[in-house]
Amino acid sequence: MKSLDDLVKQFEQWQKNIDDEVMEAQRETAQKIWEDVILYAPVKTGNYVSSITIDEPIKEENTISTFIGSDLSVEAKSTNKTYNLGYLLEHGTLPHAIPNAFNWGVIYGFDSPQYARTLRYNWHPGMYANPHYRMALEKNRKLYKDNIRRTWRSKWV
Repeated sequence: MKSLDDLVKQFEQWQKNIDDEVMEAQRETAQKIWEDVILYAPVKTGNYVSSITIDEPIKEENTISTFIGSDLSVEAKSTNKTYNLGYLLEHGTLPHAIPNAFNWGVIYGFDSPQYARTLRYNWHPGMYANPHYRMALEKNRKLYKDNIRRTWRSKWV
């Protein structure tokens, strides 16, 4: 049996290494979540799936985080706003107008019925959500805690 002094020394040493241990648990968990995001992501051409990346964990104050996502974006021509494609796929969209869709204003004229149709709020019917990030996080919800517990047990048991 260990003496109290030995346990205190061991605890102090473990406390010094806790950030590294948590970073490693974060890295392992994020890797598994990333694999599942890729597995659940919608595939049409494969460009979106291949754009999903995972960054190294970063520590800021009392938080350790890892970015998993895509940098692909969609630009709304009418407002010049840019939207992250992963966000749109994850949450879906409501019906919306797409002014000058298919360049119909240029082709048929901006006073044509074809162009006017693109200005209607429901020109694009929207799209259903495809929650691939949420599914991956839910599937691996317990994994991070298990990784931390495993780290703790390897030091204390």
